[in-house]
Amino acid sequence: MKTAIGHIPMYNIIIVFIVITFGFLSATLSYSKAFKVNSKIANALEKYEGANSLAINEIEESLTTLGYRVGKIDCKEKYRDREISYVSNDHKYCLYKSGLDKGYFTYGIVTYIFLDIPILGGTFKLPVYSETDSIFKFSPDKF
Repeated sequence: MKTAIGHIPMYNIIIVFIVITFGFLSATLSYSKAFKVNSKIANALEKYEGANSLAINEIEESLTTLGYRVGKIDCKEKYRDREISYVSNDHKYCLYKSGLDKGYFTYGIVTYIFLDIPILGGTFKLPVYSETDSIFKFSPDKF
């Protein structure tokens, strides 16, 4: 009873453990990158008070330096009862706007976690949703 388990089953257990460990590691890194991208987008939208040309330029530059995926994504017309506001042609994110009738508005930001599986040849795409703080709209005639 000196060798209760053979070498081949032990190697299989080690290989499965390594695959699972690296899978969790890659998923964690993709998850943190998606939230970092959401944070950069939210900061630019709040800084420039909406999705104007200045905010979009800063977002695109930030996402390029972060190494976020390039390409166009199909966005839904509505997401969590929000109307679509902006779809990027360069990077894969969508902006949804709501609260226009309340004196302030917020943006919903959808970015994606991409998990590539080289053995199966596929890519999983999981959405990550976040919101900006309230951005107050001031009309020029009420100063």
